[in-house]
Amino acid sequence: MSKSNHCPCGTKKNYSVCCEPIHNNHSLAITPELLMRSRYSAHVKKLVQYIIDTYHPSCNAEEFREGIIDSVELDWRKLKVIASSLSKENANEGFVTFKATYSEDGQLHQLKECSRFVKEDGKWFYIDGDVE
Repeated sequence: MSKSNHCPCGTKKNYSVCCEPIHNNHSLAITPELLMRSRYSAHVKKLVQYIIDTYHPSCNAEEFREGIIDSVELDWRKLKVIASSLSKENANEGFVTFKATYSEDGQLHQLKECSRFVKEDGKWFYIDGDVE
């Protein structure tokens, strides 16, 4: 398998068996980490609608379409998941801490965030996060 077939999310699996099925069926992201990885891959693959659809409905992500389009235009290079956990108090809440590396105007940048996800109607959604 060539590196170009590897899923952008960093699992070393082929995209066709990793994030692509989730991109086609959001409910296959059965953990917060799978959803976060699929959202990162969606940035690499420029899947704006998927990113919008996986925000929690309360975020009104459609209103931020232009900003999401800008974010997918960045040159996303690497994802590293640092930690992933479910809330001890609420099984429908989870957290994923990650570092994402991207290039903009020839400079490498790193985004580190602890993202919060909520499960509603059997699907995980990104709701917010703390950027470090």
